[in-house]
Formats: sequence, C-alpha cells, structure tokens
Amino acid sequence: MNKTKKIIKNPKQEVKEKKNINPKIWMVTSIVLLIALVGSLLFDQLYKRTIITIDGDKYYMEDLTYYIYGIESAHDYYSQMFGAQYWDMVIDQSTGSTTRDMAMDEAMNSALYTEILYREAIADGYTLTDEDKETVEKNVASLLDEQLTEKVIEKNGFTKEYLTDVLSKTTLVSRYRQDIIDSLDIDDEAIKAEIDYDEYRQYDVEYVFISTETQDEDNKTVAMNDTEKEAVHDKINSLYETALETEDWSELIPEEEKELIYRERSFLERDTVFSEELETIIMAMDNDSISEILEDESGYYFVRMINNNSSESYDNAVQNAITNAEEEGFNEVYNEISDQYEKEVNKKALKRYRMGNITL
Repeated sequence: MNKTKKIIKNPKQEVKEKKNINPKIWMVTSIVLLIALVGSLLFDQLYKRTIITIDGDKYYMEDLTYYIYGIESAHDYYSQMFGAQYWDMVIDQSTGSTTRDMAMDEAMNSALYTEILYREAIADGYTLTDEDKETVEKNVASLLDEQLTEKVIEKNGFTKEYLTDVLSKTTLVSRYRQDIIDSLDIDDEAIKAEIDYDEYRQYDVEYVFISTETQDEDNKTVAMNDTEKEAVHDKINSLYETALETEDWSELIPEEEKELIYRERSFLERDTVFSEELETIIMAMDNDSISEILEDESGYYFVRMINNNSSESYDNAVQNAITNAEEEGFNEVYNEISDQYEKEVNKKALKRYRMGNITL
C-alpha cells in the first residue's frame, strides 16, 4: 500500500494594511505638546512660591532678598578667601549640612526674627520717630549711591521704596530690641564683680626690635654668628641713644631702614608676646620709663612703658560678659514671642535656590 506524503503548505501570512496617519494630526499633536511644554516652563518661572508663612501671611522670594543679601554678603568674604569650595564645605558630619545650608538657615531666621519682632513692636504701639525716619533715609541713600552695585540693585529689585520699607522695619526692631534688653533684670555690677581685674591687667608698651636670626643656604632660620650679632647690636645701640631724647618713637627709624622695626603692643601677664624673662622685666617697669637694650633668642629690644595698669582688657571682658547676659535674656524673651506665632519655612521651595548666588 502506497503511502502518500502530505505536504502542508504554510498558510499565507496575512498582510496587515499600513495605515497612514494624516500629517495634519502629527502637526496638531506636536503643537499641543510644544504649547504644554512652554506653558509648564512659563508656569514654573512665573509661579510665585511661598517661602515663609507667618500667621497666614505669605512671604515670597522678592520679599526676602534683603535678608538673603545680608547673609550672602557676609559669607562672600570667606568665599573669596577659600575659593569656590567654601559654599559646599561640610560643617556638620552627622547631617551632611554644608556652609550653603547653614547660610540659608541664617537668612530665613533673620527674616523671621525681623518680621515677627516688627509685628510685635507695632502691636505695642511703636512707630518710627522723626530721627528714625531720617536715619532710614540716609541709609537707603547710602545703599543706592555707594554700597550696592547697579547689577545687585537691578537683580534684586532694590528700589528706594523696597529698601525704605525693609530698613524701616529693621530700624524699628532695633529700638524695640534695645527697650526689651533695658527692661531685663541684669545686675551689671554683680557681673563685673565676678571678673578678676588682675587677670586682665593690661600693659601698653612701644619698642624697637632688631632680629639676631638669619637664613642659611636652605632658607632655614638660624642664629647669627657673633660678628653678625655685634653688627646688629651696634645698629640698635646707636638708635637707642637717640630714643632716650625722643618723644615720638614712631619717627625714630628712617624710611629706608629694613632691619630695625618699631611696634606698639598691649599684652596681659598670661600672654606670650615676649619671652618669659623679657616679660618679667617689662612688667616691672614704671610708666614712661625706658629699658636698657634687652636680648632674647630672637633679637634685641629696647622698650618704653606707656601704661603698666591699663584697664582696657578688663573693661572689654566686663562689657562682653554683660552683653552675653543681655543676649541670653533677650533670646528667652524672643523665643516666648516667637512661640505665639504660627510660622513655617517652605524647605521644598528653598531647594530651588542655591545660597551664594541668589542675590550676588
């Protein structure tokens, strides 16, 4: 019986009909997408994001530029000193916060501080005095005519009206703050009594110096040999004779002289301006007296005691202690005031801005 092979042929593949899309549809779709893209970009650029809210009142970036400018300007000095990496230096290893983050916090805190205290001052009946208004006017003129560049003024909208408004607030807040401090129960005399005068007794002197050190072939500092030391000793000794008869030592040294140096200096007993041996000799001097030529390991000196009992350092220490007490007391009052306000900083919106070039 013959077996017949059945050959099964592949069925014809169904040819799909290619549909042509009307070019007009493509054009309309493209235009719609382009309009949507441009619209979203314009919306992103023009939409005003709330940065700070205080009791429901909204503050936008243009309201805060002066506060940001103040902080950016303060940090700009260090940015120029340390270079571009300054702004991104990590200052808190635990959080990764950078100088840029810290500066932004400073700016927002400055804005909250001023706006909250201004509201409080107004509520307490404070208004600008004629003297305050005159001060504001002068400060605004100084900013526009001398301190701010045209680029900064234009970039930040620092008009006369805007600056007058902001400086009016800061001026009123400054007076309100001082009145709060004056009302604090701070005993200045008690603070003063806690500071030991002897610890801050200051000695004011003037002196002429010549070094007995030189550079060797490897540019290392080494002591002069005996011949060289004798030469510089003779030089300072010849000037010493003139100094004994001269009132104004700042005029002693000729302009072309490079080795002899004149200086005025103030120091405390715990300082290390001079060697311990020299310091002991100088501290024992009477006012207006002139030492002999003195020597330490670095050179020769002769010294005149101007004031062996100056209270300048002591007075500064007392004032700093009083100021610190005032700051602590004021901060407590401010925190109590601040807690009465509902406030919020929009951290998400701030991420759009890079501190360091917002206003500068």
